[in-house]
Amino acid sequence: MKVPPHARCWLEVDAAALAHNAAHVRERAGVPLTAVVKANGYGLGAAEVARAALAGGAASVAVATAEEARVLREAGVVAPVQILGALLPGELDLALAARAAVTIHEPADLLRVREASLRSGRPVDVHLAVDVGMRRHGVAPRDALDTLRAAQRDPALRVIGVMTHLPNAAGSELELSRARVARFAEVVAEAEQAGCCPDQVHAAASAAVFRLPEARFNRVRAGIALLGLDPADCLGPTELRPALSLRARVTRVNEVRAGEPVGYGGRWVAPRDSRVALLGIGYGDGLPYGWTQGGAEVLIAGQRCPLVGSVMMDYVFVDVSDLPRSPQPGEVATLVGRDGLDELRLEPQAARAGLIPYALTCGLGGRLERVLIEAAQTSQRQAA
Repeated sequence: MKVPPHARCWLEVDAAALAHNAAHVRERAGVPLTAVVKANGYGLGAAEVARAALAGGAASVAVATAEEARVLREAGVVAPVQILGALLPGELDLALAARAAVTIHEPADLLRVREASLRSGRPVDVHLAVDVGMRRHGVAPRDALDTLRAAQRDPALRVIGVMTHLPNAAGSELELSRARVARFAEVVAEAEQAGCCPDQVHAAASAAVFRLPEARFNRVRAGIALLGLDPADCLGPTELRPALSLRARVTRVNEVRAGEPVGYGGRWVAPRDSRVALLGIGYGDGLPYGWTQGGAEVLIAGQRCPLVGSVMMDYVFVDVSDLPRSPQPGEVATLVGRDGLDELRLEPQAARAGLIPYALTCGLGGRLERVLIEAAQTSQRQAA
């Protein structure tokens, strides 16, 4: 797909990189992969990320809400879908209409899901979530075995998985995470001894896949790793490939005299006679408001140029004084991605705004065009 000529800013989604990352995560884990595509595929497009991950060998996909499951089905995704989050009573019918597996987070969920199953006229696939320290969702470990047994006795439910979520797998206190994995493993062992352990056992998300082999069990989940991103600068060297680029066009270039203020509040004052380019992207498109104060840069004609002034709703300023020529309206600036021999990675760009990678990608606005880069286009770019 080509960039529409009217596009002022757009997000390029590399389908080949997404598929490669899914394959790499699956091979690294050695067990089946559930591709997590919640929050609109972390900003890249849920259906696009799901299709690419499935092409890379993912066995299923997961989302946070019933509405996200519905969107995937309407986009033609037929793979198994799990809804990870807790569901309000009004969401259950929508979840079942999307033929999604739901997650049990408390014993009271069993009755609500049973009633929804009876309304739909067919059994519901369920996973049981166990809370080992997140304190967000899931039953307490002491209640897990009884809840599993109760679910398996109900003909309206098909228990296909038991899971947990680790609150600090990307942090420095890995011993704490290992203790939580061990507590979950005890629950799994109790269920196996009682003869009620489901087929799917999963605890590891992106960080734990790489950092905690003991958390892999017989299935893993990955979301941010599919995008080729390191969740908290914790993975070390990997074979993940960046799957997104963020670009915008120059709309005009202004000459600014030394000492003149620029933009709202005059937060940047030209230290010399300068050229300042205006890009057609702003916080209305998901650009972090604090980016200019954090030292973020863009690439224009393969050279780094600093963002200056205030990020506006529809625009942002770039100091292009050091470029050998003045950019022309319509010329492309790269905020994340490669241009020529240089590359701006998303992780340090997010850090300059005080954000984690998830927050930056998920905040990319609906006004941004999404441009899917197919495998052939990726090969051509790599050759160039």
